Amino acid sequence: MKFLITGDTHGNFTRFENFNPGTEPVAVIILGDAGFNFYLNKTDWKNKRHTAGFNIVFYCVRGNHEERPQNIPSMELMWDDAVKGYVYMELEFPHIRYFCDGGEYLINGRRTLVIGGAYSIDKWYRLSGRLEDTEHWTGWFKDEQLTIREKERIDFITLGEHYDLVLSHTCPLSWEPRDLFLNFVDQSQVDKSMEQWLDSLKEHIKWDIWLFGHYHADRIERPFVEMYFHDIEELDAVFNRWDNYTGELPNWFEKSPNFDKGV
Repeated sequence: MKFLITGDTHGNFTRFENFNPGTEPVAVIILGDAGFNFYLNKTDWKNKRHTAGFNIVFYCVRGNHEERPQNIPSMELMWDDAVKGYVYMELEFPHIRYFCDGGEYLINGRRTLVIGGAYSIDKWYRLSGRLEDTEHWTGWFKDEQLTIREKERIDFITLGEHYDLVLSHTCPLSWEPRDLFLNFVDQSQVDKSMEQWLDSLKEHIKWDIWLFGHYHADRIERPFVEMYFHDIEELDAVFNRWDNYTGELPNWFEKSPNFDKGV
């Protein structure tokens, strides 16, 4: 199976409508906020049904703007031989699979760690509103971030381990793309505990390549660290880029202003 990578879709899957997967089975990894479990009503069902026609298997890292798959009654935890690990899946929609937070997988022979979750900077805005068709929906999920116990469990099982690839929704604090911050958001009110923990995680594991979404931009954030939003790229191409890296990248790659600060 050929694996590709992309960023947050937020329920908008137009980027795949003219996508030609060819004859080889294709899987696309969405780095959080896919939008399949956002409204928790028939809109989600329509999105899931719509994407079934793309002939793509979707693997989803959990973002902050979506319900945890284990909280959805129709989800089942199943072994997925394509990634050599357990994923959540609905029998009605086998083309959509959800990675476990802190899950370890083997994707095309590459040992992979997946870390979902983040803080919603628009939390209070979402809590202040209601949709017309439901009394209780706010668009905010109280367990959007990892709990202290979940972080401790991940720390325990990963300490000193080596991963070819880390996939996360948000990124370590030291990599925060501050030039992309919204100027009307008071950063002193933003909970950075996930990013702070990821900073410690990246120091006590060994890793080769780290990919994340969340910040709505496509660029190389640091050497061996990439941020995705709209771009769709083959995972093999990402590895080839860094396997052949000698300190320079082609001019057409968008690089962060912080690129030279190192990892």
